[in-house]
This record gives sequence, C-alpha cells and structure tokens, in this order.
Amino acid sequence: MNRVTWAGALAASALLADCTASAEEVSPPGGITVFGWYLSSARVGAGVEPDYLGSKDYRFAPSGAISFARKGSVSTWGAPDDGYSIGLVGNGVLSAGVVTRWVSGRGDDHELRGLDKIDGTVEAGGFVDLWPAEWLRVRGEVRHGIGGHDSWTGDLGADAVARMGSWVLSAGPRLSWADDRFTRTYFEVTPIEASRSPFGIQPFAAGGSFWSPGVLASAEYRVSRDWKVSVFGVYHRLTGDAADSPLVSNLGSKDQFGATISLRYAFVP
Repeated sequence: MNRVTWAGALAASALLADCTASAEEVSPPGGITVFGWYLSSARVGAGVEPDYLGSKDYRFAPSGAISFARKGSVSTWGAPDDGYSIGLVGNGVLSAGVVTRWVSGRGDDHELRGLDKIDGTVEAGGFVDLWPAEWLRVRGEVRHGIGGHDSWTGDLGADAVARMGSWVLSAGPRLSWADDRFTRTYFEVTPIEASRSPFGIQPFAAGGSFWSPGVLASAEYRVSRDWKVSVFGVYHRLTGDAADSPLVSNLGSKDQFGATISLRYAFVP
C-alpha cells in the first residue's frame, strides 16, 4: 500500500508514537512534552513508491516522523513499515496497543484518466508484537479505514534482526490483507469509468479479499550517539482480482517496489 505522505506522517506520528516496552529505560530530555509524553526522536527521509496501488510508474516520496516516549518507558526496535503505534499493555516479549496509518489518495490523471478519484484514508486499529527470540520479531496489525475506503485491512510480518556494533540489519516476509470492499474500491472498473477512459480498458467487477505477499529488508547505522542513518527496500506482489484488474494487468504492474533512505536524530540517548 502507498506510504504515508510527509504531512500525514508528521501528524500521525505526533499523535501516536512507537512506544512499546523494552529493556533500556529512557529519561525525559526536559524538552517538548505533550500530555506527559517526551519528544524522543525526529526523522526525515526520501524515497520512491508506486504512483498508486498497482501502478508501474514511481514517484518521489519525502517522508518524516517524530516520536514521543514516557518516562520509564523505552523504544524497541521497529520495522520501517510499522504503523504509528502506542504500546498499551505487555512487556519486552509480548505487547499490544493501538495503531494508525495514513494511506494516500488516488488521482484521476495520466493512465487513470476517466476513473473516479479516491480520497486519502486514515486506518486505525490495534497491533500485537511478539519476540519469540531475541533476534526474531513477529508483528500483526488489524485496522479499519476512515475516508477514502471503508474496509478492514491487516498486515502480518516477521523480521530476523541482527545487531552488529553500530549496525542493525533486518529482513523478513510480509503479508497484506484487506476485505472485498477494499478490492472493489481500488481495483474495480465500472462501465461508466471504462467508457471515459482513453485507454480502451474493459469494465471489471472486482471481488474477493485482497492478498499481497512480499518481503522487506532494512539496515540502520549509528553515526554517533544521537544520529542514525537507515535505508530499506520492500517488495509486494499483487494477487487475485487485484492482479487481474485492467488497472494492473493493462495499465500497471503486479510487482510493487519501494525504497527509502532516512536520517534520525535521537533527543534521548
């Protein structure tokens, strides 16, 4: 799915920080606070992503985030595709909380001429993190869309995490799911839309759940006590009616790639 926009990332992460429990306590820096939460880090980055879900074309995608932590809490390692979340219960092995994501809207220009626009969507729900071993994290998210789509979505991923000096490396499989309303919203082509399109696409009645397996790999390097540089790449494959839609089979691609490089400053050591 599309990555969050710059403004969406800043707004969402300011409200919902990634603050699940860990083994190293952090202390408030005495700086910016919001309802008892302390500003712990800020991140800026840039990368590429598909123009829309199923597109074969790519766009530049600036990104950014800020994170807050509570006194006595700590930040665990998090994958770069995690939603913005707050851990409410649990410990370093098993934790759960609330999560949100921003999904960019879809326009009606270029190869999408004649199709209806889709507004941006806030997805809100819950997550569970499980560390069955020190080097392995399993995470699941379930969310519901508010705005551009009114659907249930979910993500399941596992990451092997290796800490080697100043480096933290990770890699693992991904599986994205959504209900049939999501499939219809993003991949159906109505007769009216087909008649308006200049590309000769046929009407398509999309149905069934959306399934998209994939893989993600990331690397983070600690430049100094406060600064970190990270890069990640992700791949997803569209399947089922999503892949068979003329928006993908005729105009787009089943193979969806993304990559981002970012710089993070930690206000709390």
